[in-house]
Amino acid sequence: MELLNEIYKTEGRLNRLRYLKYQVIWAIISAVIGFVLDFAGGLLTSNPESLLIVVPTGIWSFVAGIGGIMLSIRRLHDLDRSGYFLLLALIPLVNVILALYIWLMPGTVGYNKYGADPLTY
Repeated sequence: MELLNEIYKTEGRLNRLRYLKYQVIWAIISAVIGFVLDFAGGLLTSNPESLLIVVPTGIWSFVAGIGGIMLSIRRLHDLDRSGYFLLLALIPLVNVILALYIWLMPGTVGYNKYGADPLTY
């Protein structure tokens, strides 16, 4: 449950290493749960487009995607940027530059308007 508390919040800051760690862990968990939902639905019906497969998998994809967005918002806070900066990810090619910026740029040293430096605690 501690992992969910860390993923589903937007307050505070997230340094590069924790961001990468949480993103990888969350991607693995999301893939496993998606696979289990898809497999369980496949056992219940032979139609891969059945609502027993599509609805639970779609809901889980939405929930998992929101978690990834919230992690990125906290990472942007560490870079002293608003979460709205993430809307640039909707623009083709700019999204690649934004991803590199989020992954590679060091966070603000010391306090910024989003809180204390995550490397100090």
